Amino acid sequence: AFMSGIIGRFFIQFGLTVVYATIFALIVSYTIVPMLSARLIRPQAQERDGAACGWFAGLCRKWDGFYDALSKRYRHVLGRFLDRRRWPLLGTALIFVGAILLFGFVGGEFMPRIDQNIVVITLELPPGTSIERTREAAALVEEVLVSRPEVEGTIVKIGGQQRGVEDADIIAQLVPPERRSLHATELVNVLRPALAGIPDADIRLSTETSFSGGGDADFQIEVLSSNQRALESVADSVYRIVRGISGLVEVQTSQEAGKPEIAVTPRRHDLAERGLSASAMGGLMRAAYEGLEAGTYREKGEEYEIWVKFAAADRADPAFIADMPVSTGEGSVPLSEVGDLVARSGDSQIQRKSKQRMITVNANIAAGSLSEMRARFDAELAELHVPRGVTVRHGGMAEAQDESFSSIFTALILAIVLLYIVMAAIMESFVHPVTIMLTLPLALIGVAVSLFFSGQSINIFSLMSVVMLTGIVVNNAILMLDYTAQLRRQGAKIKEALLEACSTRLRPIIMANLAIVVGMIPQIVGGAAGYEFRAPMAVVQIGGVVISAFFTLFIIPVAYTIIDRA
Repeated sequence: AFMSGIIGRFFIQFGLTVVYATIFALIVSYTIVPMLSARLIRPQAQERDGAACGWFAGLCRKWDGFYDALSKRYRHVLGRFLDRRRWPLLGTALIFVGAILLFGFVGGEFMPRIDQNIVVITLELPPGTSIERTREAAALVEEVLVSRPEVEGTIVKIGGQQRGVEDADIIAQLVPPERRSLHATELVNVLRPALAGIPDADIRLSTETSFSGGGDADFQIEVLSSNQRALESVADSVYRIVRGISGLVEVQTSQEAGKPEIAVTPRRHDLAERGLSASAMGGLMRAAYEGLEAGTYREKGEEYEIWVKFAAADRADPAFIADMPVSTGEGSVPLSEVGDLVARSGDSQIQRKSKQRMITVNANIAAGSLSEMRARFDAELAELHVPRGVTVRHGGMAEAQDESFSSIFTALILAIVLLYIVMAAIMESFVHPVTIMLTLPLALIGVAVSLFFSGQSINIFSLMSVVMLTGIVVNNAILMLDYTAQLRRQGAKIKEALLEACSTRLRPIIMANLAIVVGMIPQIVGGAAGYEFRAPMAVVQIGGVVISAFFTLFIIPVAYTIIDRA
C-alpha cells in the first residue's frame, strides 16, 4: 500500500483490500464462528450398538478413516526424516538451487500482454507522399484485415496529432475472444507477413493497451548526448544491433529523413541596400503562402473572413519561390536577388531528455520476452565502443519494468522484516521466527515451478503475488511449531512433540491450503476479460502454497530441531 510510482497506483487499493478483509475475517473468527459452532456442532447420533446412523455418517466415517491413515503414514515418514536430518536438508538445498536456476528460463516483462479485442496498424509512407497514395495503402491494409475471420470492423485515420498525410492508423476491432482461436498477440504475428508486401510502407502492429507504461513499442533504446555527430554515429550502431536480434521486428529509429523543404537565407547586405529587412522579407513569404486576413465579407447576417495569398498553382511550384516578386523602393526584384535558396530535408523531430539530444530505437517483440531481448541487446552492446559523453540505456516499458520491480522488491523486503518483528514479539523469541520464515525460500521453489510449466512470465502481478505469499505460507509452520511449543512446555521431548504436533495439525493444514488452491482456480480459467491480469497471481499463489506446504510438513520440523539445538 505504500509503494510509489505507477506500481503504487496499481496496487494501493489491492493492498488495503487484503488488509481490511483479513482484519474483519479475524473478527468473525473470534465472534460469529464460535457462536455458530456452539449451535451447529453436535455429538453424532448413535444407535445402541454404537454405529452411526445414516449414509452421510458412514461417508464421514470413511473420510475420517482416510485422514487417520494419512496422519499415521505422515507421522512414520516424518520420524524417518528426523532421524536422517542431513539428507533431507541437502536435497532441499539442491532443489532450491535448481529452482533459482529455473527462473532464468522464465521470461520477464513489465506487464502481461492483454487481449483488448483490438489491433492497431501504424502505416508510414515516405515524406511528401500525397493523401491519395496514403489512402490507397490504407485500403490495402483494410483488405487484408477484413479477410480475417477474427476482425469485426476497421477504422482508418490519416494524419493528425502533428503527423503528416503520409501517416495513417488502421484500428481493427476483433470479435470477442470466445469466438476466435487466436489471441490478439498471435493474430499480430499472423498479420505481419501478410502486410509485408505493401510497397514503400513502413508498418507497425500492436495490441494497443491503456497500460503500456512508457512507450508505443515493446522494446525501446534511448541514445543521449550533447554531441550531435557522436549521437548519430552511436544511434546507427544501436539500430544495427537491434535489427540483428532474433525475435525483434518492426525496428525503427527516430533519426529519420525529414520532410523536403526550401530554406531561404536572406542576404542582409542586399536587403539593406534596397531598404528592406529580414523580417519584412519573412512577412512577405508568410503572406504569400499562409495568407493575410484582408477583411470580412458580410451577407444576409453571415460573416466570412477574407484571406489573400498567392494562387494554389504558384504555391505548389517550388521554382516559383526564386521568382517571387519582392517590392522595394526601386521596384520589384526576384526573391533570389536578396536571398539564397537551398532545397533540403528538415528535421522530422527533435527529441530531448535530461537536457540532452536523444535518438530512440524502437522495436516490437514477435517471439520471446522483454527480459530475453534486454539480455541479448546488453550482450551485443558490451562489444560496442561507446564514446564518452554518449549514454545508451533502456527506455519505454523496460524503464517502467525496472522502476516497478525495484518498488516491489522494496515492498517484499519490508514485508519480511515486519513479519519477523511481529512473530518475534508474539513468540517471545528471536530464534524460532527464523525457523518459520524458512518457508519463504521453500515457496520460491513453487513459484519457479509454477511459472515455468504454466508459461507465465515474471511481471508486476506475479511479483505482487510473491509479496502476498510472505503472509500466507508461514501459516503452516506457525500451526505446527506453536503446538510443538505447547507440548514441550508440558514436558514432551522435542522429537515426540514434533511428531504429535505435526500429525495433529496435518488436517487443518491440508484444509487451509486446499481452500486457497480451489479459490484460485477460477482465476486461471481463460476467456473472461482481464484474464491475463489475474492468471499470473493465481499461478504463483497455487504453486507457492502447494509446494511450500509439502516441504513445510517435512523440512521445517527437521530445521526446528537443528536451530533449537543451536
